[in-house]
Amino acid sequence: MDICHSSVLQNSFLFHDINNEDSINLIKCLSPQIKNFQKNEIILFTGDTVHNIGIILTGTACAYIEYNDGTQTLISNLTPMSVFGEVLVSTRTHKSPVTVYATSDVTATYIKYQKLHSICTVACAAHKILLQNLLKSIGDKYFNLFDRINILREKSLRSRIMAYLFTMSGRGVDNIVTIPYTKTMLADYLLVNRSALSKELSKMERDNIITVNGREIEILK
Repeated sequence: MDICHSSVLQNSFLFHDINNEDSINLIKCLSPQIKNFQKNEIILFTGDTVHNIGIILTGTACAYIEYNDGTQTLISNLTPMSVFGEVLVSTRTHKSPVTVYATSDVTATYIKYQKLHSICTVACAAHKILLQNLLKSIGDKYFNLFDRINILREKSLRSRIMAYLFTMSGRGVDNIVTIPYTKTMLADYLLVNRSALSKELSKMERDNIITVNGREIEILK
């Protein structure tokens, strides 16, 4: 891995609390591989066997569940420093239940699972911190899934939107939320159609509940 990509990788959550020198040694030990993807290219197919953990260095991607009738359900949005595949590498089948698409040009790095659970002698302490961060990443995804379930439990579309905004605002800490999705993708996330979402957002603006400015939504009530 070149110096530029190595420097970007060090900003990943996986390298949190690891100093610069140890990060450099650890990256050398892990020998990450770089791959580039063009916009709309598939990064990971449903059913693929996963033996590596991926990290988005630049660009964005989305993970979808795909059904036999051609429909899709949005599962997650991947942005720079997002980690993917860390749950799959530790399963019995290693099979991916989702397809990951590049929504822009993407540069990703891959670390072999065997490299992760084999403690090295060069950066042993740093390697342990890396594994702790990896477990935290898996835990965060569990709670994100829990939030998604709670959002979809809401019966009305307005309630789903408000539950989503509440989650995105840090549970009411911020009154301005930047949506990481297009409106079509947000509709997929909430399991509704785009036109219904647009209509409800307009109604909520008229009711002085929110104001919408592109992907930025201000919560008024």
